[in-house]
Amino acid sequence: MKQTFSKALESQQSDLDRAARRVDQFERRTNLLALITGFTVLDAVNYRYEYSWTEAILTASTAVAKSPGLTGTAISISELSNGVTNRYSYGVNPTNLIGTFTPVPIPVGTFVVLIPMRQQNGTLRWVIINTQAIDGDCPA
Repeated sequence: MKQTFSKALESQQSDLDRAARRVDQFERRTNLLALITGFTVLDAVNYRYEYSWTEAILTASTAVAKSPGLTGTAISISELSNGVTNRYSYGVNPTNLIGTFTPVPIPVGTFVVLIPMRQQNGTLRWVIINTQAIDGDCPA
């Protein structure tokens, strides 16, 4: 007959308790390919948006929405500093934008990479890894 436990019961209980209370120093991360399906304005003055997305999968030549797949909302990492540093899209000084050039949201139909992060309160929040675009027309 094979012996199942080689430790005393008290020692096993201590090991289980320690394992249950252990908090890993680094949380595992998962990248996710997604397709932007919509957006809403979070902060119009500072060009920040919340994006709706659906999971995507690579094909031989592009990517497509995965069905069934995950869906959710996310914020863009490049928009987090907008309004905090008087710069947009990782360093663009708004006084240097001529004509109608302004930061714009990620267009619907764009593929992006997402990573899960934890907010200060512990809630899961998806973050888009990208650089915010700036678009507009030059003055005549």
